[in-house]
Amino acid sequence: MLAGLAVPAMAGVVDGHTADNDTSAKPKRFEDTVGFEVAEVVSRSRLAILPLGSLEFHGPHNPLGSDSIIVSGIAERVAARTSGLLFPTIRFTQCPAHTAKFHGTLSVRPEVMTVYFADVLRDIVHLGFRKILILNGHDGNVGAARGAIAQVADENKDAALLFVSWWEFLPNETMKTLGMFHQPNGGHGHGGPLETSAVAAFRPELVHLDRARDLPEPPDLSGGPPYFLQKSSAAGWPGYSGKISEASAEKGRKIVEISEDGIIKLLENWLQHDEVPGNW
Repeated sequence: MLAGLAVPAMAGVVDGHTADNDTSAKPKRFEDTVGFEVAEVVSRSRLAILPLGSLEFHGPHNPLGSDSIIVSGIAERVAARTSGLLFPTIRFTQCPAHTAKFHGTLSVRPEVMTVYFADVLRDIVHLGFRKILILNGHDGNVGAARGAIAQVADENKDAALLFVSWWEFLPNETMKTLGMFHQPNGGHGHGGPLETSAVAAFRPELVHLDRARDLPEPPDLSGGPPYFLQKSSAAGWPGYSGKISEASAEKGRKIVEISEDGIIKLLENWLQHDEVPGNW
């Protein structure tokens, strides 16, 4: 439970569980498609939506499937609003070295993930899809997924594959303006208050704030150019970051709404200008 927080009742279903702000229309799920329906379902779907999650330790207060829960919930909403065909979330993925050693994390080698992602994408293209949204919920998927996307796009002249990570629609400056979390980076950080709130938006019963203590605020390292840092270990780090007591399901619902609306805006722009040459 969310210790010390009043969690309002939520309507709708996400991955078989309740969620708020539900649309009246439910997306068509690939695994629910009956054999004789395949051709018709593919032909009437605007695009395929493939969520990428993980099974990774997110602190003692969050479920191991935190990334998968968040991205599955957002993907269902996006699919419902775009008439996309929703594919099952890929949960067994690669986790960075500094979280891979925590008990509960399941990690697949990155080179294996590139091959695996590429095979999944090839089969989705083979079904007849020419536009695929890869909706990412875990930073460990970025490298492998982009490598796989490059391969599949090169093999199929008329295919277009769009990769986005849900948290990228919540930049630090936006989060600072909202004032939800009082730390320099706006609540971001592995297992931190932003991510914990997003999990609580979909599965509040799986978040246990009483199991984690507030940690010193992480520094804001986003002021310079983009960078990628991989640590081989993180001695003394408890597997999460930030002031966890600031997390709430209410904040999570707002976070999810902002991300969802940003993804929809990007998708509609892409679908309306799909003939524009080059890498727009």
